[in-house]
Amino acid sequence: MPEPVVELNNVWKRFGRQWVLRDLSLTVEPGEIVALLGPNGVGKTTLLRVIATLIRPQRGEVRLFGKPARTIEKERGWIGLVANPPAFYRHLSGEENLAQSLALSNKPAPADQILAAMERVGLPPGRPVSAYSSGMRKRLALARSLLLEPRLLLLDEPETALDTGGKGELVEVIRAAAGQGAVVLATHDHGFAAEVASRRVEMEVR
Repeated sequence: MPEPVVELNNVWKRFGRQWVLRDLSLTVEPGEIVALLGPNGVGKTTLLRVIATLIRPQRGEVRLFGKPARTIEKERGWIGLVANPPAFYRHLSGEENLAQSLALSNKPAPADQILAAMERVGLPPGRPVSAYSSGMRKRLALARSLLLEPRLLLLDEPETALDTGGKGELVEVIRAAAGQGAVVLATHDHGFAAEVASRRVEMEVR
C-alpha cells in the first residue's frame, strides 16, 4: 500500500507559554481532501505551517511522504502552501509573479502556459498585483497551484474573498490536486467543507 502523505503523531506546538496544538494526531492518505474546521485561534494555520515544515513542534512526530519531516529535502518541492492572504510581489504583474514562483521552484514554464493558467482562473494579463483585489489575489494563488502541481496542497481559508465563479474554480483545482496527491485545507465554512472535502476534522480550543 502507498505511504500516507501526512502522518502527525501526538504533536504539540506552543508560542511562548501558550500551547496552540496539544497532542494532535492526523493521517492523510493519497487522494484525500481533508478540511480542518474550527473558529479563528484554534490552531488551523499553525497546523498547516507545521505540515509545510515552516515551523517545528515542541513534541511529537511529523512524517511526510513516508519520511520524517526533518529529513526531507527534494520532497519539500512537492509541497504547495497557499497562505491567507497569499504572498506576491506587488510591483510585478500576475504573470511575472507566476514565472518567478516557478523559477524558484525549479519548474519553469513557457509564457503561453502561464497565460493559460491565468485565463483559466479569470485573470487578465499585464496588471500589477498592487492593483488586484483580495479575490483576484486568491485567483492568482489558484493559478500558481495549477502550475506547480504539488503532491501535497495546503490551503488556508482558500474560499474567502472569492465570488461564486471563483469558488467553483477553486473546487476544480482542489479536486485536481487530490488526484496528484492530497489536499489539506483550513476553513471555518462548514458548507464549503461539505462540498469539497472527503473528510472533515473539527479542531477545538484546548
